[in-house]
Amino acid sequence: MTTTTRPDPLTGILDRVDTILDTIATEGSMNLTQISRTTGLPRTTVHRLLEQMVARRWITRIRNDYEIGVRPFHLGTLARQGHWYFRLARPHLEDLHERTRLVVHLGYLDGTDVVWWDKIGDTRLSVVPTYVGGRHPAYRTAAGKALLACEEPDYLDEHFAPHLAPSTTESLHTREELRTEIDTVREEGLAHSRGELLPHLACVATPVTVRPVATSDGHQTTTAVSVCGPLDLIRSANPLAPALRTCAMGILADISRSPKAPKD
Repeated sequence: MTTTTRPDPLTGILDRVDTILDTIATEGSMNLTQISRTTGLPRTTVHRLLEQMVARRWITRIRNDYEIGVRPFHLGTLARQGHWYFRLARPHLEDLHERTRLVVHLGYLDGTDVVWWDKIGDTRLSVVPTYVGGRHPAYRTAAGKALLACEEPDYLDEHFAPHLAPSTTESLHTREELRTEIDTVREEGLAHSRGELLPHLACVATPVTVRPVATSDGHQTTTAVSVCGPLDLIRSANPLAPALRTCAMGILADISRSPKAPKD
């Protein structure tokens, strides 16, 4: 007798909620019809889930439009500031900023993007237009390249198309050119970007490599630290390399002593 495995109904609900949240977060504000059309979910299903999410403050309804509510912001802030890694790394990032007087980022890799976990040193987005929780194509940033250098060689083949979108300086056109640059990053331990994200910006980064552990997404726990500023302030990476390496080594040293850090 063949046993038929029924799909978990909770999984289906969570998938739909996740899709709705991603859609609204991308657009900023949408009405019921727009959400249903964009997600491909039935209007009645979307309406039912939205009402439950509004009641739990995941979503805010303003007249006929829906926006991300206060609950995700609250949980995101708690998750970031309360995370053992964030608390451990923050003092070293602050020291790096004091030493270089440049904008300091802590980032991690998510698919083809680098996501900013922390940023210190600049409140004017017109100078360095990044923010905590924001993301940029990894191959256009020094931190992203440093993170890609920590991946297996086939990572680029699995995640990046053969032809990459042109960067600002049009210095990278193909996956093979990116692979060559990543090989250099592996050898030197430093990654660079000059005008690739925006014409006036340059960055230097180094990875903070933690031993691979069994995470829920099967990915190793790796971050990258970068310093970023106007091109005319970052003419050479040599003066920045010792400061970056000191920061990364300090984080790793604290990880080795932390009872919260994953152990083999």
